[in-house]
Amino acid sequence: MAERKRLGYSKVIRGFEQIHYMEPESEGHFQWSAAIGAGLIAGVILLLVPHGSPWSSLSFFSAVIMGRQVPPGISMPLPLVCVAHLALAEIYGLIISRFLVNATQARAVFTGAILGLVLYMVNFSVVSTLWQSWRGNEVAVLFTHGVFGLIVGGAYRGLLKRKSAAVTPG
Repeated sequence: MAERKRLGYSKVIRGFEQIHYMEPESEGHFQWSAAIGAGLIAGVILLLVPHGSPWSSLSFFSAVIMGRQVPPGISMPLPLVCVAHLALAEIYGLIISRFLVNATQARAVFTGAILGLVLYMVNFSVVSTLWQSWRGNEVAVLFTHGVFGLIVGGAYRGLLKRKSAAVTPG
């Protein structure tokens, strides 16, 4: 019994091992593959759930590019809309990921959301200047950009290449 107390509760369960978090392979260095993957993951999720909410009135078959519905007067085939959406998601994903190089997992998710909102402001100014007919329901578009940043932040940190775990004799 004294042995169990000395070892702590984690040794009471046979085969129990403490979680060993593996650090990123190159801490503080931008990893392109993780950034591209994060943009793709977030882009595909928001392609399937266009406004970042499954309860939205839009569906996968709606022509939506980064939360903005293509106006009815513009004729774009759905595959072209999907390609444009994913291309923009990759660009946004690379931008957001670049700022997350030194962030922890929790901070990356929070920072990603903030950067998604900043990208919304850039998006809004470009759309307001060049394509006024694309404006509308800006609250949903703002929400979508925030959700996009959350997903990219978590995905980037999750996709980072990790150092190999040291094998300890058991």
